Order: sequence, then C-alpha cells, then structure tokens
Amino acid sequence: MSYVTDDYYKNTFHGEPVDDADFPSLSERASEIVEEMTMYRVTSVTILAMPEEVQERVKKAVCAQIEYLNANGGSDMDNGNDLQSASLGKFNYTKASGTSESTQQSMYAPRAMRLLAPTGFLYRGGGCY
Repeated sequence: MSYVTDDYYKNTFHGEPVDDADFPSLSERASEIVEEMTMYRVTSVTILAMPEEVQERVKKAVCAQIEYLNANGGSDMDNGNDLQSASLGKFNYTKASGTSESTQQSMYAPRAMRLLAPTGFLYRGGGCY
C-alpha cells in the first residue's frame, strides 16, 4: 500500500520531479522500505490509529524515500548486482571488486530517517536508532 499520492508528492511535499510512469512503482517501493525501516510499526492498519502529526511524518518520509530511489536508480536499486560501473541519467553506480558489504549504499534515505526519528519508530534498543 502506498501512503502518498502523486498529488501529495508534487503539491504538498514539493519533491523532485519523477516521471509519471515511474511514480506508482517508486511510491509502492518507498512505502515498503519505510515499513521495513520502522520494523513494521507502520502498516496500512496501524497508521490509521496514529496522531495526524505522525501520519504526516510517515508521508514525508515516504516522499523522501521516493526522491532517494529516483535519484539512485529507481525502484530496483536493491537488486544487488555487482557492477563495476554504470551510468544512466541521474543514476551512477560503481562497485569495485572485493568491496565489502559494509561500504554499500544504504537503501534508506537519510532524510526519511531524520523525519522518522522523533516518532520513536526507528528505535531498536541499546540507545541508538
């Protein structure tokens, strides 16, 4: 389930332009990633019981994730291919052979993480998020 519409993304969030044909898949993927990021504390059911301010933060986090995915190769960003170098439009990816997994680019948009931080949904225990 996508948490945002194209209209919300364009007119409320004022996100970077996304092709109309790409928006549905990016929105769906971004919503899935935000659910994963919050350890499934945010779902299509739980969001309805959340305060409006929290719902707005979730929507903005999904929009930030859409921007991030669009700027970094689209909804298939996490396929895990070990490319040496690739470039197409906004997307640019290089991975040297022998590079460890810890240096790979995160699937989570830094801005989405910052938007969700005050909600407590990112808390995994141990004093960090």
